[in-house]
Amino acid sequence: MSGIINAIKWVLIIIGAIAVYYGVSLQAQYGVTSKVISEMVSPTLHPDSMSKVYMPMTNTLLDTGDITMASIVRVPVADDVSNSDVEEAMESIATAEGIRSVGMLPLSDMVELQTGEKQRFLKIYQYCSPRTAMTMIDHSDAFSAYLPCRLALIEDQEGKRWIYTLDMNAMIYGGAPLPDYLLEKALEVQRVITAIQDGGAEGDF
Repeated sequence: MSGIINAIKWVLIIIGAIAVYYGVSLQAQYGVTSKVISEMVSPTLHPDSMSKVYMPMTNTLLDTGDITMASIVRVPVADDVSNSDVEEAMESIATAEGIRSVGMLPLSDMVELQTGEKQRFLKIYQYCSPRTAMTMIDHSDAFSAYLPCRLALIEDQEGKRWIYTLDMNAMIYGGAPLPDYLLEKALEVQRVITAIQDGGAEGDF
């Protein structure tokens, strides 16, 4: 029995030594260990930050090696839905939801005009709720980098079409909990953008 206890002690010592080694290495290279420990002891981030933001992002990043893929939400466009159907559906849903369309960038068309060469389809659609936007900026100027809300209709290298948008979970859950009034507005914007994205992908309006 004592032999088993001693073996367990040695295993724990080795695990502890490894943890200390990597902890010191992380601290030396990135200066993060003390911050991580502090967050574990006295959390400041949203309680759902790991499950809704950082673990999904980490898994996608490790799977793809592409940080941009880890920060977006994409849905496939139905094969029987034309690009004009997608656009009409998104504009109709935006109008019904009371969010303003503030511009489109037909990037593939622009490049075709500049080069004379056919491009795979890429068009950016921009939406904004001005009052909500100003409320978010009053909380943090950094929110301005998320404005306006954008959706991209893109044809991939294999000819499959997708609608991409930023994953708003990072903004909503990634930091300290938002004040209730701002959380309500952010969730509503997320709901509307998701409705536009899903409705556009199905040509449903």
